[in-house]
Amino acid sequence: MILVTLGIIMILGFLGNYIFNRTQIPSIVWLLLFGLIVGYLLRSQGMINEFNEGFLTSFSEFFAAVAIVIILFDGGIHTDLYQLFKGAPRGLLLTILGFCLSLLATMFIVISLAVVGILPISVEKGFAVGAIMGAIIGGTSSPIVIPLASRLKNLQDKTKVILSIESIITDPLAIVVVLAGVYMIITAKSPDLTIGIKNLISTFSIGIVIGTLLGFIWLPIMHKVRKEQFSYVLTLAVVFLVYSFTAVIVGIDEGGSGAGAIACLMFGLVLGNGKKILKMVRYEGKPYEIDEQTKEFHSLTSFVIRTFFFVFLGLMVSFRNIGFILIGILILIAILILRYIAVYITTYKGGFEKDDKRTMAFMLPRGLAAAILAINFGQKLVGPEGLNLSNIMNGFFEDVTFVVILGTAIITTIGVSVISHYETKKTE
Repeated sequence: MILVTLGIIMILGFLGNYIFNRTQIPSIVWLLLFGLIVGYLLRSQGMINEFNEGFLTSFSEFFAAVAIVIILFDGGIHTDLYQLFKGAPRGLLLTILGFCLSLLATMFIVISLAVVGILPISVEKGFAVGAIMGAIIGGTSSPIVIPLASRLKNLQDKTKVILSIESIITDPLAIVVVLAGVYMIITAKSPDLTIGIKNLISTFSIGIVIGTLLGFIWLPIMHKVRKEQFSYVLTLAVVFLVYSFTAVIVGIDEGGSGAGAIACLMFGLVLGNGKKILKMVRYEGKPYEIDEQTKEFHSLTSFVIRTFFFVFLGLMVSFRNIGFILIGILILIAILILRYIAVYITTYKGGFEKDDKRTMAFMLPRGLAAAILAINFGQKLVGPEGLNLSNIMNGFFEDVTFVVILGTAIITTIGVSVISHYETKKTE
């Protein structure tokens, strides 16, 4: 049965990608629904109980670490440094506005529900739950946004760059902010924001320095061994070591995982832009960077990880409380409304076409980073080690995240399809 399930998951991943390339419907829609169906069938047969869920949660910690490493490294090697600098001001503005507004809206909704008694938690704990939940679902998904943006022919180049920058930066931002929040709640046992901000700054800065430095060290070595068989596997091995080394240097309980995630992103950025960086530092010899075969291998690895994790999220969702679904829908509506505000501010006096602004407003799909964070930290934060919430809050993070990921994917699909159809008719 396990082998049959694995086979079906891989086929669904391929078919989902095939459908995505032709209809612009993201594959996560099918993968999440399949995971939900499998989880329901297993629970109805008694094959998943509290013991099994505990095992699945503990297994997800290792799986999540691997996924974080691969997703951020893959994002780094596929990021064009020139394009990043070119669209940086407005791209960073949309990133910060979109992320912060999503976080604040989610926090406001959770605190309000705690005040009126719908959520059985105190206002203080509602603040922590809302902030972590908002950070988890705060970022857009680059594997969905970048291909969709590139296919829209009438979209301005600067719009594509801004959307790409946002989707690339929000993944590490969400991961590091959530890890900083978890550090405050579980390790430091203090809600002091200064501790969280200090941890966030140190995590970013140390990760950037170590990742960049190790990238420069590995760049010439990678170039020398590039012709050896399976040399791309060696690079993947080094990526895992970069993550582990950085995490140990910073300290596992002091936000080392977040620093390791940033280090992997910077490591990939250096390897993927070696020629441009060496040109900037006026390197006299022949410039070099990561080859296309290695990029293709890491894209494949990222595809496999994404496929399994979305099914895994669907599997972990139980919907034991119908209220969580309604909260997810409420947050989804708030995110969509605030997205328009973020886009309006970002594009103000920027010479953007009306269709570009509409496209940016609909480009809000949440993806793998949100799934990883919800599964990996949801139970920890609810449990005795974290906020010690009542049993009724079990599954809150997973269920709400599932609704938001699925909902944003559907909104993006419908919005982009309508705009594409309108553009085609206008062109004709």
